[in-house]
Amino acid sequence: MNVSEMENLIQQITDQICQQLLSSSYSVALAEAKEAFPEEMFVRFPDVNWVTKEQKLARGLVVKRLTISQVNAIAHLQETDELVKNILAFLFEGKPVLVLTPIPSVTKNSRLKYRLKQTIQENVDMCQQFGLIFYHDSENYAVFQAACQKQLRSLAETKRTYITEKQLIRMTEAGVSLSKNAYLTPLAKDYARKHQLLT
Repeated sequence: MNVSEMENLIQQITDQICQQLLSSSYSVALAEAKEAFPEEMFVRFPDVNWVTKEQKLARGLVVKRLTISQVNAIAHLQETDELVKNILAFLFEGKPVLVLTPIPSVTKNSRLKYRLKQTIQENVDMCQQFGLIFYHDSENYAVFQAACQKQLRSLAETKRTYITEKQLIRMTEAGVSLSKNAYLTPLAKDYARKHQLLT
């Protein structure tokens, strides 16, 4: 096996590994036991591994419900109980959190003062800016799934492509420039130095 065949083999193996990483399923953490969540959610995410333990590897968190006081604690970054602490840990890592109950709201006919209603709404808005997704229709599942897969896409964007000497010769003849994720193999670097292609 000569050097160019080895370079081609290495490139093929690298491509296969990156493809497996991108196509593999990912983990999502559940804040409670799996039985507490609706079956529709599990049907919507067939490629997800649901975990209740080892949540550090999960790409997102699903919570059954939040109270107004828990929303207030999250909005002010205060760890009042174990659930809020867990939610904040996910949000600090940039991971999305899906809350399966609608946004905690106050009915229009309630006797709460306007300023109190406004404060509750501000806290809810702040939580949504942090990455909390409140469920109000099935479209929110898609939003949550897209947020979880965002990290997988960033892995694909940083995938390295190795350029062999033969590929470099063809690229220079065609006038094609190297992409930012392209790396030269040792023989290709030697060729580039010899022909003063590196700046």
